[in-house]
Amino acid sequence: MMEKILILGLGNILFSDEGLGVHMAHYLQEKYRFEPAVDVLDGGTLAYQLMDHIALYDHVLIVDAALMSQTPGSIFVFRYEDAVKWGWHITAGAHEIEIVGVLTSLKLLGELPDVQFIAMEPYDIVSTHIGLSPVVRDRMTALEQVIIEKLGSWGIQCIPVREVSFDRSDNDLLDIAPDKTGKENSHVFGASAQSRQGS
Repeated sequence: MMEKILILGLGNILFSDEGLGVHMAHYLQEKYRFEPAVDVLDGGTLAYQLMDHIALYDHVLIVDAALMSQTPGSIFVFRYEDAVKWGWHITAGAHEIEIVGVLTSLKLLGELPDVQFIAMEPYDIVSTHIGLSPVVRDRMTALEQVIIEKLGSWGIQCIPVREVSFDRSDNDLLDIAPDKTGKENSHVFGASAQSRQGS
């Protein structure tokens, strides 16, 4: 049976670089077709609400910001076991502390999949600003490449289908533009939007 793979973007887009994982999840979802199919999930700051969902997969790739006391824009690849060993102090916000707790709970239940993190040191997680800082935005292509290489090691082909930019307006990010019926679309990043992609 084909292994199920999830790309899980975490973060709060209301605090600039704190939302880089969510930005990347939506970027990958829009830019690529994955063969075999891969699920891409905007997990926002849901944490424990993701527990049952994560358990459905064989491999989970979590993309997030992480405070590692390194140069902003630095990229780190590590496993769940590393996060536990280092302690929860590596995290950028409360949602990361909770996600490690979620994974630990799944391990105790015997339902923990293979979980790996690809994280970036943020520049600004304090400003109430939707959008990435220039420092982090300039490193998102490098982050994308690391993710593509990791998926490739799992046998996933990432096929570009359209051009996508990280430079998006606030309305694009919040997706609050009126739809064709004139009603406001209130979907906000972090509302657990999911897509199953494949040929």
